[in-house]
Amino acid sequence: IDYRLHHGQGIDCILLAGDIAYANADHEVWDSWMDMMSDYDFFKMIPVQIAIGNHDIDYDSTTLEIGLAYENRFRMPQVQPAIRSLAPNDLFHHGDKKQVKDFLPYQYGNAFYSFTFGPSKHIVLSSYSFFLPGSVQYEWLLSELKSTDRSITPWLIVMLHCPIYTTFDHHHDEIFITEARIHLEPIFVEYVVNFVISGHIHSYMRTVPTANSTAHPRGPIYIIQGNGGRQANEPFMNEVPEEWVKVRDHSMYGYGTLELFNITHAKWRWVKTG
Repeated sequence: IDYRLHHGQGIDCILLAGDIAYANADHEVWDSWMDMMSDYDFFKMIPVQIAIGNHDIDYDSTTLEIGLAYENRFRMPQVQPAIRSLAPNDLFHHGDKKQVKDFLPYQYGNAFYSFTFGPSKHIVLSSYSFFLPGSVQYEWLLSELKSTDRSITPWLIVMLHCPIYTTFDHHHDEIFITEARIHLEPIFVEYVVNFVISGHIHSYMRTVPTANSTAHPRGPIYIIQGNGGRQANEPFMNEVPEEWVKVRDHSMYGYGTLELFNITHAKWRWVKTG
C-alpha cells in the first residue's frame, strides 16, 4: 500500500496540534520537514491548519525575536499580523528536553486565529501566549465564541497544543494545562464547544463529553492526538482510567479522523499506523 496516497483519501482538512517538525530553532530541520511533506501529494492539495507547540517556538539569538520560522513558513488565516515582543533570556528551561518556561509575548499572527470549514467553526489557540482573563487572546476567544452562529456552523471545534484533560503522567502539572483548566474550560462549557483537540502528550486519549472532571452532556469531548510521530509511550497517571476517559492508548502510532454528518451526529475514528 502506498500510504502517501491511502491516508489522504477522503480527507478534506488536516489539523496539526503542534510540535510539527521538532526543529528547536534549527532551520535545516524545518527545511527537511518541509521537503519530506512535499513528497506527500495530499499535503499539497488539502488545507493544513496548525497550532503552535513548545518545539515550534524559536527565537533569533541576536535579535531575540520570537517565532520567526513558525510565522514565516506557514500562512494561516490570521486575524492580523503577529505582535511579538522580544524573548526573555530565560525563555526556555532545560531538563530532559527543552520546555517553554512561561507565557510568551506573542499575539495574533499564527499564534491564534479562526476559520470556518463547511458546518464547523474552528478556533485555534496558543497554549503559550497569555490566555488568562483580560489578556488579548482571552478577550479575542470570547468574541469568537459569542459571534459564532450555530445555525450556520453547528459544530464548534477548538485546537490548542496543551491538553486540558489528560490521563497521562507527563506534563499534567504544567501551568499551560492547569491554568487552561481553570480559565478556558468554563467558557468551553458555557458556549458548548463540541471538540477540543490537543497534542503535547505522545499518546492517544479521547474523553466522553466532560465538564468539571465529570461526564456532562454540555461538555466538550477532549482529544489528545499526540501519537502521530515521534513516539507513543507516555505512562498513565493512574492504572485505572479516570471516569471521563473513553479511550486511551500509549502503545500505538496513529491519527484521528472526524466526520461531521449533521448537527446531532459526528464520528471520530482512530487510525492505528503501527
